[in-house]
Amino acid sequence: MYKILKAIKSPAYAKHLLMSLFLKMNFSKKEFTHSKEYRSDSENGLYAASILKAVSKQKIFENFKRNKSYQTILEHVSQDQGFQYLNILKSRKDGILEQALETVLVSDKIGNPIKYRYEGFSNLLSPTTLRYLKVTSDLKKMFGEDLGDVVEIGCGYGGQALVNDQLLKVHLAKLFDLPTVNKLIERYLNTHLMNGGYATTVINQEVTSKYNLAISNYAFSELPKKLQITYIDKVLSQSNKGYLTMNSGLPEPRSVGKLSLKELRELLPEFEVFEEEPLTSPHNYIIAWGYEKNTVSDYFIPKK
Repeated sequence: MYKILKAIKSPAYAKHLLMSLFLKMNFSKKEFTHSKEYRSDSENGLYAASILKAVSKQKIFENFKRNKSYQTILEHVSQDQGFQYLNILKSRKDGILEQALETVLVSDKIGNPIKYRYEGFSNLLSPTTLRYLKVTSDLKKMFGEDLGDVVEIGCGYGGQALVNDQLLKVHLAKLFDLPTVNKLIERYLNTHLMNGGYATTVINQEVTSKYNLAISNYAFSELPKKLQITYIDKVLSQSNKGYLTMNSGLPEPRSVGKLSLKELRELLPEFEVFEEEPLTSPHNYIIAWGYEKNTVSDYFIPKK
């Protein structure tokens, strides 16, 4: 019932839901890493299967961002959302968009992403990459240009890690994801020349370590509670700074089986809650800690 109501309110989600149902009707081979109790919202079997094909066949890798199974999880940012991200980037005048137009937006070809023409820009632009740029701009506003050692939970193909590396100063990006996904991240990032270093890993291989900054674009919030607690114990509680875009934790159906915002306050370092901008789903929000408080008031709205 929750999915139906959300589909009625959101045409983009309705399209996503219909595509998921269509793919399930096809008899594609499914691939899973975790047992059912530890699977995140994105581990639907078809996602991992599409990645296995992308890392094993050059032709599929060249077009993996167009794969329908892949797009149910990533590469589904709409043209209008891209327009909203673009307007935020233009208004901030922090140099991120200008740098990107000479680097990551020009070289944004691997995987054949869907791009659109936006008024005032000669090149077609990927709305997904524009979202990564907005997050990078957030990080610069909150934490400065030198991010040091960064840990990211749920990394897709490494798009956020690449944008951060190219536009800010990252010494080492430690990237947590499923083993299958890590193979795609490595193949994707190795097609670029990075300024800092990166390493892919899985949570079971992590020895509790200190990090300067922890980030996650929705992925942490989509994990089941047991796995969230493990990431908090091993990673997030050890991070001096944090930036997590969340789509669970508030009283709504998607939060069932995940940590509530109250529980997160008890387990994470002391944090503030901000509005997601633009708001891509009604219950989304941003958690952040360790930021420079005098730098955020003009750019981030506290969530009521």
